[in-house]
Amino acid sequence: MQGVALTMPVAAPTIVLMEEPVTFACKGQQIVGMLHLPEGTGKFPAALLLHGFTGTKSETHRLFVKLSRALAGHGVASLRIDFRGCGDSAGNFEDHTIRSQIADAVEALRFLGRQRRIDSRRIGLIGFSLGGAIAAFVAAREKKRIQTMVLLAPVAEGAGILDGLSTPEAVSSLAQTGIADYGGNLVGVAFIRQFAEMKPVRELAQGTSPILIVHGGKDELVPSQQADQYEHAARAAHRVVKKVVIPGADHTFSKHVWEQRVITAIVDWLGETL
Repeated sequence: MQGVALTMPVAAPTIVLMEEPVTFACKGQQIVGMLHLPEGTGKFPAALLLHGFTGTKSETHRLFVKLSRALAGHGVASLRIDFRGCGDSAGNFEDHTIRSQIADAVEALRFLGRQRRIDSRRIGLIGFSLGGAIAAFVAAREKKRIQTMVLLAPVAEGAGILDGLSTPEAVSSLAQTGIADYGGNLVGVAFIRQFAEMKPVRELAQGTSPILIVHGGKDELVPSQQADQYEHAARAAHRVVKKVVIPGADHTFSKHVWEQRVITAIVDWLGETL
């Protein structure tokens, strides 16, 4: 597919960015993504962006689109993907699991590293919400490939987050069919079990890449104590870690001023660590 040129005023002078839809396969199913490239020649550092539960490669209020364009304006390429069963990618939502998301992210990381305009020695991971947990698992498995990480409102444990799946109706549906309705999305029992059992914080004991943690000060879905767990684990592993709390911000950073603080923090961090 042909790339699309976008002209946008990131800073004077005007910069021309390239955005190219891409596809690749994982376990025989197609994953759809968007590759963002900065202006210029040569190879660029890059980041892989991993969305949250029920999210897509654009994320809420197009946060990932804006972030990728900001990164490109500062010389960093990026790849945004839809996990299988999500967004434009193949598969059904009820079939996706924590393990399938990890596999998708690993395949995306390898795909990104093979691109001729990408410096495979300078790749980072950015994960939002559940995508932050997936990033922790992937970085532990692919630690030689990952130079830096950003955990954005990361989920550390499943308790209390999917309360909608503990209603009598949901429990009955899971018992009878193995799936339940969650806001219009059908969720499979395998995902629920893996979500409840996952321990992504433990994965930080592996690897040495620096970690930026960004969290909303009034995140009610994933309390800031979960970000604290990641920070403490990273420090215990003697990793460089920085935590940024956005005062008053909710889980999705749903005000423009919060969103801009998130983007600025990530752009600055990757500029320092990639």
